Amino acid sequence: MVRKIPKKILYCASTASHILNFHLPYLRFFHEMGWQIDVAVGNNADIPYADNMILLPLRKSLLTSNNLRAVYSLRRLLAVKQYDIISAHTTLAGAVVRLAVQLSGRCHAKMAYTSHGYFFSDEPMLSKLPYLWVEKLLAPVTDVLMVMNRTDYELANRYRLGKNIVLIPGMGLDTAKFTKIDPIDKKKLKVSAGYHPDDFIILYAAEMSPRKNQGELIRAFAAAAARESTIKLLLAGAGKLENEYRELARQSGYGERIFFLGYVTDMDSLYRMCDLAVSTSRSEGLPFNVMEAMAIGLPVVASRIKGHMDLLGSLNEDCLYNLGDEQVLAKKILTFKRDESLRERVRQVNLVNVEKYDLDVVKSVVIKAYSLVV
Repeated sequence: MVRKIPKKILYCASTASHILNFHLPYLRFFHEMGWQIDVAVGNNADIPYADNMILLPLRKSLLTSNNLRAVYSLRRLLAVKQYDIISAHTTLAGAVVRLAVQLSGRCHAKMAYTSHGYFFSDEPMLSKLPYLWVEKLLAPVTDVLMVMNRTDYELANRYRLGKNIVLIPGMGLDTAKFTKIDPIDKKKLKVSAGYHPDDFIILYAAEMSPRKNQGELIRAFAAAAARESTIKLLLAGAGKLENEYRELARQSGYGERIFFLGYVTDMDSLYRMCDLAVSTSRSEGLPFNVMEAMAIGLPVVASRIKGHMDLLGSLNEDCLYNLGDEQVLAKKILTFKRDESLRERVRQVNLVNVEKYDLDVVKSVVIKAYSLVV
């Protein structure tokens, strides 16, 4: 009897946490199909369903010697291992892996690259040219390119950044994990957390970074707080700009109503305690924090950028504001605070719209995209 040789897939990302947070359902799928799964990342971790872990010396700056060594290591790996599919994620790992494929004359694997958001697509043409050039350079080895929002999909087609370009609705959100908001439960959660039951609580859950742009929200909140005494702002997350944002909150004059929560593990309870979610991000692929708020039944106000427009476009006038327009953001915060019927209408629309991003729906789309190269 001839033993069937399992097919092999190599999953690559900059960090192990990216694989753990977004890709375990897909690793499980290939595992159940009997595939051998190797995972190459920039830091070591225990990853379920992975048969082999490969550590890459990745660094965030694209042209460092570490990343060139990672290209060399991958090139050697591909010469030895006969993978059927290479699946790359995150901008850095996607570039490093595809360059290794391009330089490897003996690599017969099909290349699937998932862009979790072209961070250059919202930038002026001059500043995005180097990144676009890299994507154009690597397009010939990109057998399948998966993108998550319509802006990136149009850009990828315009510049022919892959042989097959597929629009996917993210990596999938397990909406069943989130408990829908109950008004009585909300008040109890507020009291148990030390807030007044009638406080109007605004939440922004994101890394504290220039891209996530919390400073814009702090300034807009201060303008709204001057007119409403019961609104409070919760900032969940950590990052290199935390101290700067803390100082900005103090200088705003309303620092006592702005709370820095750090890294939060029980996001479900936090969402259910709040009345409005906000995102002032400058660029997104398809943001999980907005999808999570929608799944819980929260209205969301967000900057009018790609990703946000895909999720909230049907509520454009109510929920989106032009990036940088802090006066309009403050006005929208006040409108949602004062208009209960608006909150309820947006809540219901969000609960319906988020269903298309549910993991069960998305998984079938992503697997179908992989089938283009199997």
